[in-house]
Amino acid sequence: MNNNGTPETIWAPYTIRLEDFFIRQKFSTHRAVRRLLQNQMVTVNGERVMEAGYPLDTRHDILAVNGEQKLISSDLYIMMNKKQNTVCTSDEGLNERIFEALPQEFLHPQGLGALHSVGRLDIDTEGLLILTTDGKLSHRLTDPTTHIPKTYLVYLRNAVSEEEQKHYVSLFSKGLWLEAEKKSAAFVTKPAVLHWLDNEDEYCTIYGADFTICTLTLTEGKFHQVKRMFKAVGNEVIFLKRIAMGALFLDASLHPGQWRPLKDEELRCLYSSFNSSMI
Repeated sequence: MNNNGTPETIWAPYTIRLEDFFIRQKFSTHRAVRRLLQNQMVTVNGERVMEAGYPLDTRHDILAVNGEQKLISSDLYIMMNKKQNTVCTSDEGLNERIFEALPQEFLHPQGLGALHSVGRLDIDTEGLLILTTDGKLSHRLTDPTTHIPKTYLVYLRNAVSEEEQKHYVSLFSKGLWLEAEKKSAAFVTKPAVLHWLDNEDEYCTIYGADFTICTLTLTEGKFHQVKRMFKAVGNEVIFLKRIAMGALFLDASLHPGQWRPLKDEELRCLYSSFNSSMI
């Protein structure tokens, strides 16, 4: 338990419940899995296990059914710096898909769920994407009730004076009324945190002109929300890049379109985001 009396989130990204593993192996129901555990010799590291909720360590444990060893694989966790003019869907279409940058064996990994992006970014938005086969982590990160903060680097077309900057900060911290658009009803935004930057940021990939630069942190993600928020105060977003999700920041050395596996400490950052305070 933590200081406020709520359960601590357990960091176990490479652990899966035993019954969930068998469901992945095409057992149709959880009842069928429990029948298997009762009627057959299921062992983990040589010891019989009958509890459906047994936490199976996919990196180290040895699982066998009636003496036959079963392949258990760790979930995939990937950080990608999405480039502009790519889409997050796996469907065939006119636009390049983010999945085309990945090896084929990652797209349908043996014994794992489908690789998918945790949420999406608009076609013209760059930045941090998490791709994983871990459906539970994906659900936690995208569930609106968890309020995982997401931070964006924003370049604006119009100059903003010091007085206007203070006004923007105040408006965004209280919530803005946004008019309805074709894919989103009108609504009032949740409080957001706006910071103004003086110089070009390490994440920027556009140069050669004077822009007003800021970061914006949201705990929601409605249709074109960042663009709509600045439009509501009379400005226009000309460059948008997600640079953080919860406590995890994009690796600035990744060029647009590049990717790499997440490190253990970065997974810890994602899991710690569930306990972070709301804005």
